[in-house]
Amino acid sequence: MIGRYERLNDQPVAAQSNIPFICLTDDLELTSATWQIRMVSPTFGMDPIRSQRDLKLRPHLHLADFEGSLYIDNTVILKEPPEKILERHQKESGFSVAAHSFRETVLDEFMEVARLGLDDQSRIFEQLNHYQLECPDVLMEKPFWGAILLRDHKAPAVRSMLEIWNAHVQRYARRDQLSMNYAFRRAGLVPEVMFIDNFSSWFHGRSHQNDRDIRNGMRRPLASLMPPLGRLRELEMALIQQRQALVEQARIYEEALGTRTQELSFAMNATTSRLEAIERSKSWKVAMFLSQFASRHHRLARFVWNRIERFSKERKEP
Repeated sequence: MIGRYERLNDQPVAAQSNIPFICLTDDLELTSATWQIRMVSPTFGMDPIRSQRDLKLRPHLHLADFEGSLYIDNTVILKEPPEKILERHQKESGFSVAAHSFRETVLDEFMEVARLGLDDQSRIFEQLNHYQLECPDVLMEKPFWGAILLRDHKAPAVRSMLEIWNAHVQRYARRDQLSMNYAFRRAGLVPEVMFIDNFSSWFHGRSHQNDRDIRNGMRRPLASLMPPLGRLRELEMALIQQRQALVEQARIYEEALGTRTQELSFAMNATTSRLEAIERSKSWKVAMFLSQFASRHHRLARFVWNRIERFSKERKEP
């Protein structure tokens, strides 16, 4: 927690754990019922976010008194104590991380960060260009989610990866998810991947009540610097969204047509039932008999009708 960027969320599950919950901060006034507060000096006095990233990405230096650590973002609320998470996800690789559950490629993550203006876009596009030239395959990989990190501080491959990762965050975009896949490749480290929903799993949930200023960044002043690959992906995503909208519109029309067809079918069945009931009635049978009789014996019917009219007139005369 550097620079009073957000309000610290408590972790009620800490009461069930023997593992200390430690918060590194430069806020002299910060207190917590569930976190142990440790004071630190920011790496960059005028850049609290990159100062926080240095603490996050190099626990082997800033928590050297521990052999390992479980990092959680301030938006993450644990449902289970860390011991249970370690029991299931602590593996030989020394590094466990969750896959991004709603982003398909690292390139998609680049485009979303640029679209939201979460960092200086000149840095974002410079980083994207460099990765495209140096290691284009990494851009097509499934990205990781950096809010939960389980790491072995002693493992050389883990420490190497973390140093590469931190160097890229300080050099390029401060959004560390953009450089995580690249750092794993450079270090030759294959992490243990947790395939969980990023918003909720058996051991965590998310809290958004922390007053975080998510708009702390440039909006889109340098979008024209977007490399061709990025522009192509942006157009592809726009096309996908348009197709999805058309499919949804077709589905709505189809449902409306089905409903109208069903209504007409019900109305037709009801009318048929009423006609069948009329045909079964005695009055209908008498009317049909008279109609058929009149059509077959029209002269006799005319004579009878005239006699009826004449009889009616005679009764009306005084």
